[in-house]
Amino acid sequence: MYDVCIIGGGASGISCAITAARMGLSCIILEKEAKLGKKIYATGNGRCNITNHIFDDNYALYYNSDNNDYVSFLNKLFDKKNPDKEIIDFFYSVGIVTYDIDNYVYPHSLQSSSVMWALTDTLKKYGVKTHLKTRIEDINQSDGFYTVYTPNEQIKALNVVLACGGKSYKSLGGSDAGYKLADKLNLGYTDLRPALCGLNTKEDMSSLAGVRVKAKATLYSDNKKIADQEGEIQFNDYGLSGIMIFNLSGKAGKVLKNGEKPYVSIDFIPDVNDSTIFELFELNKFRKAKAILNNLINDKLAGYIIDNTLFNDIYDTDRYNKDYILALIKALHSFKLEITGLRDFDNAQVTAGGISLDIINPKDMSIKDKPGLYAVGELTDIDGLCGGYNLTYAIISGIRAGKGIYDKIKSN
Repeated sequence: MYDVCIIGGGASGISCAITAARMGLSCIILEKEAKLGKKIYATGNGRCNITNHIFDDNYALYYNSDNNDYVSFLNKLFDKKNPDKEIIDFFYSVGIVTYDIDNYVYPHSLQSSSVMWALTDTLKKYGVKTHLKTRIEDINQSDGFYTVYTPNEQIKALNVVLACGGKSYKSLGGSDAGYKLADKLNLGYTDLRPALCGLNTKEDMSSLAGVRVKAKATLYSDNKKIADQEGEIQFNDYGLSGIMIFNLSGKAGKVLKNGEKPYVSIDFIPDVNDSTIFELFELNKFRKAKAILNNLINDKLAGYIIDNTLFNDIYDTDRYNKDYILALIKALHSFKLEITGLRDFDNAQVTAGGISLDIINPKDMSIKDKPGLYAVGELTDIDGLCGGYNLTYAIISGIRAGKGIYDKIKSN
């Protein structure tokens, strides 16, 4: 009989196991993949972006959920401390020294492997059992404990932690296994959709495939501003990609789910005054418009904007009249693309939606009315922006569950 059986060997499951085992609890991790932490190895393009220094109390800036009260949930979970400091302290406790790059926090080695080696060595140090390539067939509760059924054995534990992850990145272990277990346990979960992914557009962007530009993008629904981001956009055959588009995808998914028609308005030159553009055309009347715009933006993008936003009736034989330049300026500052959908789970970094926050106690991630059952990490209905926010949530939710289980056992 184990004190804790953790289903899933990702960030949330490992942090839960380390926390509980350090306090003397017996723990076992059941992982369906051939090794622990496959997503951790991939995060931050292999450098493992573990957290971010940019946080304030309005967690709506960094996270999404279908629960209207999720900011309050996160305040209780993070305990109004600095989440980044807690993450850094946790990693330091397993031997990882961190390194900051523009508020993004990485291991000093800039290698995800160093993080996973430290975590797995710590699991071994505290005697956490790890069963890999283990599929869960069923879970039952009776007589105050749980029985977890696998093809080869039955594992009994006083507490079970669901740390199964989401559906994103099948190649890194993403699947619907956790949601099937949630169904077996009669847990409610919200609609699932991809997040931190590209956006499909109504407009044909294939001529710009591969082009990357710095810009500001604002997501709208019915002319109401939803969110904005600044950074790099990448154009693809299907539409838009890049980190800032990924960061808008969670909110775009919610808008699409509600049956609305979102669009993105892109400002390609947020730092350029209109007077500068007029002056460029005045000084370069002898040049083609595409060549003039190439002083400001990528030449392929300049050609696309000219071909798709301007009409002959505002083009003057005197070269460039005021209306022509104003039309260009409008397009450069507010180029609209209609969003028709999200990329699929295989092309998404995280899963939006999951086990409803309504049934989770944020103090310890326990499931209400299900004694001894906990849910942590991506399996729950929280998804964050790029930049270490998802790993921060996963690890802290795992820590809270591990500590909560210890406190419960100690009090009994």
